[in-house]
Amino acid sequence: MIQKLRNRNAQNLIEYAIVVALISAAVAALSTYVFRSVQSQQKMITEDSLN
Repeated sequence: MIQKLRNRNAQNLIEYAIVVALISAAVAALSTYVFRSVQSQQKMITEDSLN
């Protein structure tokens, strides 16, 4: 009984670790696109203000 409980707790911990890793990877991938979008907007604002 105790062994089953320990296995279940270990499985839950591994599942949470996988979810956190996937979310972290998604945030890292999206941050590149957000950064590029912000750069593009800043460039457009700068170009508009110079004209």
